[in-house]
Amino acid sequence: MLPDLHSQTGIVWAYRFTADGTPTLIPRDEAPTLAPEDGFVWLHLDLVHTRAQAWIDERKELPPAARELLLSRETHQRLDHSASLVWGIAHDLTRDIVDRTDTVGTLAWAVGERFLLTGRREALQSVRKAVEALNAGEQIGSPAELFEHLIEYLIDDVTDAVVRLSDETDSIEDQILLDRLEDGPQRVGSVRRSAVQLHRQLAGLHLLFRRFAETPSGRSAPETVRAAALRLLLRVDTLRQDIQSVQDRARLLQDEIAVRSANQTNRQLYTLSILTALFLPATFITGLFGINVKGLPWVEWDLGAGLVTLACLGASLLTLFLLRRRGVIGR
Repeated sequence: MLPDLHSQTGIVWAYRFTADGTPTLIPRDEAPTLAPEDGFVWLHLDLVHTRAQAWIDERKELPPAARELLLSRETHQRLDHSASLVWGIAHDLTRDIVDRTDTVGTLAWAVGERFLLTGRREALQSVRKAVEALNAGEQIGSPAELFEHLIEYLIDDVTDAVVRLSDETDSIEDQILLDRLEDGPQRVGSVRRSAVQLHRQLAGLHLLFRRFAETPSGRSAPETVRAAALRLLLRVDTLRQDIQSVQDRARLLQDEIAVRSANQTNRQLYTLSILTALFLPATFITGLFGINVKGLPWVEWDLGAGLVTLACLGASLLTLFLLRRRGVIGR
């Protein structure tokens, strides 16, 4: 049986790209290198694997800062570079056996002239999409272009999430207009939580790419990666506006629900107050005739109970008349 050198080093998969960008899956019994004779390679590692960590630590082609980042458990999005290498961390949605989830994972990466090195601790959606595209025959011309594709798939996932949130917001808005507020607050809260999470993810990418592409510190970085960062920055900015629109709509819907709930509560309190005012005189009369002392009228009469009842009704009707006269009822 041939040895599985990839598993022994914690490599999930490795692709070799020819000069014209055609991808080929590197056999698992072949140890890949970050300096191929022609073309470039993409190595994807399982960072949980201790042997993958040891393999990264042995790669002297990587600057110490890049090795440190790949081996760390850093979760904040970041981007650093040297004259010939760019490395960093990006957030992506994780995936289970069937499909993506709403959990955010981290993708660590390093882009060189002849290689793209990526690593993860959980299965990620954008990486899987990139592999499916390569297996379908997509051609990639450079490591920077492959990195750009990865980030684009990541942005596509966020775009799909924004579309779902927008549809959910439309549904909640229709429900509110129909005065159906049973689960409205919970649904709006869920939309706002998801929108905030996506906005933070995009805000991190926006900050990284803008600082990298437009500030003087990024001018010494590889030009191909800087150009890719500029293109990605345009997409991120557009998507940030979309997610901001969803956040604003969700906030307005939450305010609308609060106003409608307050109005409904006020109507209920108003009705309760009117009923209390109407029955207060009758309650006073029944309480007065219920005391056990001498001198109460109609105690010895056979029609005494009926007279007390009429007195209660009369007091309630008089109260109703006075409330209407003062405009408390019927305004």
